[in-house]
Amino acid sequence: MINTLQEIAWESCLVEPVRDRALQSYARRRLGIPNPMIDYFASVPWLARAVIDLHPEYGLLMHLDESVADLIVLVVSQENSCRFCYAAVRAVLWAQGMSQARIERMERDLARSDLPPRTMAAVAFGRTLSRSGPVRAPEARQALRRVGFGAEEMKEIAFAAAITDFNNRALTIPAIPAHPVERIPDQIHMRLLRPFLGRIIKKHRYRGQPTALDQVPSYAYARLVKAYAGSPIGAVLNRTLTEMWASPHLTRRCKLLMLAVIARGLGCETCSLEVSEALENESLEQSALTQILSHLDAPELDPIERLLVPFARETIWYEPASLQRRARKLRGHLTDPQLLEAIGVAALGNGLCRMGAMVLNPS
Repeated sequence: MINTLQEIAWESCLVEPVRDRALQSYARRRLGIPNPMIDYFASVPWLARAVIDLHPEYGLLMHLDESVADLIVLVVSQENSCRFCYAAVRAVLWAQGMSQARIERMERDLARSDLPPRTMAAVAFGRTLSRSGPVRAPEARQALRRVGFGAEEMKEIAFAAAITDFNNRALTIPAIPAHPVERIPDQIHMRLLRPFLGRIIKKHRYRGQPTALDQVPSYAYARLVKAYAGSPIGAVLNRTLTEMWASPHLTRRCKLLMLAVIARGLGCETCSLEVSEALENESLEQSALTQILSHLDAPELDPIERLLVPFARETIWYEPASLQRRARKLRGHLTDPQLLEAIGVAALGNGLCRMGAMVLNPS
């Protein structure tokens, strides 16, 4: 089943897969089926769990129609030229019984005006947030309001779009092999298993239920987590961020600097302020931070920070193969866990900043 992204240049994978039985069992419980992709992230468990957990369709949506969320994921993956995620969404739709012709027709319809107004507005929002970032969030928010979306639905639309930006980067930057996923609908044994796979997928796609935060977070982007309090989205974001900050492969300051560069590059003042305040607690002078954000370098940076600060900036807007080659150059200076953690932090920063622009500035 040919898709429109298969001609996008895609480098060979930057990391080797490592079989992890515990992570595979976790993925099977959450998704219902094995997920070989997880093996590529096994050395950084928080990132492996994040690419499993941060999917709207698996119990995170309480208000937004799941079919609309699917279209948002499809169009954002298309915008970001993520061959893996785009092929994965198409394969899921196919496994659930959608014909190849219907999938191709749906892809064409994404750019047309004959979709239901609410669906069209949600898809347009996902495209705008991915393409333009926070700068056009107010305009996109008003477009959603005009067609009748309420505040809780809009927060879930923002999550679906922004977390797809995260997943796209997490899978694109290390060049996770896309071809096996692209081939799924064309393989004879997968065609025979299609009804069985469809039933499993449908069984594991379910509506979310009100979920309390386990604790009140105190890290950067805590305001965003609190904005989703009561939603399963808040709980999963809280767990992901808690695990990311606790992970030992990069220092807390290095992670914050990467997030600061991304927030500055995307022009989100709200997110920039929160990250800057966290950096003050790391004893980084404001003058040093200003120089780092302006020049992507400063005497205060350590060798790893000096590598990853400019790398973070390059993850905001990119061509897949070019960014994959850029990441490959880091391999000689970083361990595989450090490289994967850097990719995860940059990917999450891009998603959180886009989400924050929509959710933290609701006026």
